[in-house]
Amino acid sequence: MKINAGFDEAFVKSDASFFERFFAPEYIFSNNFGVLFSRAENFKFLRNFSTDPPYKILAQKSDNVKVRVFANAALLTSDWTGRALAIGDPNAKPQTDAGCDIGFYENRGGKWLVVAEHLSEKNHDTKLMAQKVLQASPSYNQLMKRPKSTRSYADSEKSGDLAALGLLLADEYSYTSRDGKIFTKAEGLESYKINQIKIESAEILEQNVRVISNYTAVEMGKIRYLGTNAGKPFNISKRYTTTWIWRYFRWQIAADQTSAVKPQS
Repeated sequence: MKINAGFDEAFVKSDASFFERFFAPEYIFSNNFGVLFSRAENFKFLRNFSTDPPYKILAQKSDNVKVRVFANAALLTSDWTGRALAIGDPNAKPQTDAGCDIGFYENRGGKWLVVAEHLSEKNHDTKLMAQKVLQASPSYNQLMKRPKSTRSYADSEKSGDLAALGLLLADEYSYTSRDGKIFTKAEGLESYKINQIKIESAEILEQNVRVISNYTAVEMGKIRYLGTNAGKPFNISKRYTTTWIWRYFRWQIAADQTSAVKPQS
């Protein structure tokens, strides 16, 4: 139980050395996706986390800890609660997760070592996660409203627009235009630099969010844009479908698709 409590503390402090002291050479870890990780893979993650954390651990606690000892073996079960915060997002709010942990220990030469461990996570509150999508979506529209025709790329970099957009788009992001062309994240950011479109207003007319799982949500809606393209005014409405993924304790856009809505006669 002391070792398990030490793991909680070491995780908050990003102390990979503590884990290394108590993981057996053949240690394996499995998650609720059915993926196995070796001892080396775990330490690679923990060391990277200590030097370049993708998110900040605010708290980690085990409750209802139970241990059953069988000679030189022991089985530990516990509930866990963790609280973390996304890094780089000024609007980020702490997220609390919870789940269960099972650890198999073996006493070797008077020292307890963890041989195998399994961690599972409880389902998120879908209403809360949908609200987080609704909070993230306007940030995207605000970035699209950047007055590109009056500000240089250097200005946008200085203000953090490009960096903010880069955080909002997942690495595997793709955009499908109304004519069927597909653009990658790199192409989308490049277009953001040089595009002469100036969006003055982005009004969401319809919006619906459906949370699929702890890590996926789909947003569908209708939006109206007012602005100019190379100095020529436009007024256009579009249907959109946005796929969001929950990564590093923030929602990111993995895929986006839009289609123009024909004006009513």
